[in-house]
This record gives sequence, structure tokens and C-alpha cells, in this order.
Amino acid sequence: MSDRKTVSLGERWRREATRGIDDKRLAAALELLPSIRKSMVRIRPGSLRAEMEGAMGSIHEVSLQVRILPQKDWPTVIRVLRRSKTIVEALEQGRVPRAFDRLIARIVGEPLFPEPRRVTFGCSCDLPEKPCRHVLALNELFARRLDEKPWEILVLRGTDLHALLAKVRQVGVDPDLPPLAFAAPEEPVLYPEAEDADLDTTLSRSQIRWLLGVVHERAVEATIKAIDKLMLPQSS
Repeated sequence: MSDRKTVSLGERWRREATRGIDDKRLAAALELLPSIRKSMVRIRPGSLRAEMEGAMGSIHEVSLQVRILPQKDWPTVIRVLRRSKTIVEALEQGRVPRAFDRLIARIVGEPLFPEPRRVTFGCSCDLPEKPCRHVLALNELFARRLDEKPWEILVLRGTDLHALLAKVRQVGVDPDLPPLAFAAPEEPVLYPEAEDADLDTTLSRSQIRWLLGVVHERAVEATIKAIDKLMLPQSS
């Protein structure tokens, strides 16, 4: 069996940003990268902005915008992360695994990595093609940054990684969270890393309750009765 290749965040961003763009336009965009004023590149929640030096000393303001993820579901994300050792360890190392992307998608309702149609752009140049080469250059710059600092995708989506991990590490804040079954190190819910292993977009309310160990007593009683029934000797 061949291993499934995991695509980096930077490569994913590059693929989506250049979909349908011909090689000539991409080459022109790459030529602009040295003209980006590094000190003026700003990553903020919801936006990525930069200044580029154009012809005759002109300066172009270039930007990408994306919606900040809603905050109301993050307490649930934090509780689930407390039961997801592998994902937390990856985040602590500055990596953003595909598993975390899918976890966000299933709880918040949209993935951490934004859909292309949700990313908008702007540039002060008057070039007719859209996106212009300045926007393409900014996309390539961000793709390269994601290859080095994948956690910057969280910044763009309005989440502070250090604050998130600090809340996950808090001790004694979930006294009602039951221990994992069979002393497992993490919740046995798989979020595949592979490119072709997509899951449903959202978790149902009952699935989230089960993941967090919030199970109604009647469900527990029914399970015990079912097990007892299985243990009864079979009549010949």
C-alpha cells in the first residue's frame, strides 16, 4: 500500500490562489516578489496587507481579506482539544495538521483553511486582469510564509495560537469531563490527514456530546442492558 501524501498549508494556498492562472501571469507575479517592502507586510485577523514598489517608483497597496472564524464555538473546540493529544502536540510544535482543520470545520461549521470563494482581494493598481500580478505575488508570499510558519493561518482567521493552547492546558476547568475509556491517551475519533479523506462538514449536536463524554444516563443504561443481553447463554 502506498503512503498518502500530505500537502503543506503553503502548497494548498498556492494551488487555490493560482487555479486557472496561466504560466505567463504567474511568472510576472514572481518577478514582483523582490519589490515587496518586507517591513510593510502585515498579517492581521481577517487580512493580509503589503506594499509593492511599481514602475517609476509608484507604491501599490495590496490586500487579501477573509472572514474571521466565529468565536462562539471555540469553548467546544478547546474542550475537544483536551481529548486530542496528537493534535495538541502538533500545534505546540507550530504545525497545523489537516486533522485540526477538519476538527474546526466539523464544530465551527467551516474549515480553518478558507474556501477560495471566501478570500477576497484588492489592489490600488489599475491593471485590468483580476487578480492582478500584485495580488498573485502576495498570495505566493503568504504561501511561502505558511511553509515556514503554518500557524500564521490561525492569525489570519482571528485566533491566537498561544492563547488557545494556554486554555487547552488549563487544569481543573472541566471537572464534569469524564476520563477517556480504557485509559486511552486521546479520543479515538479519526480526522484523516490524507488529501482524499474528506469527512462530513459538521458534527451533529449528539456527536459533539458523545465526543465530550456528555452521555445521557438512559443511553448508558441501555448500553449496559444490551451488553448483559449479549452475555446471556444462547439457547440451543
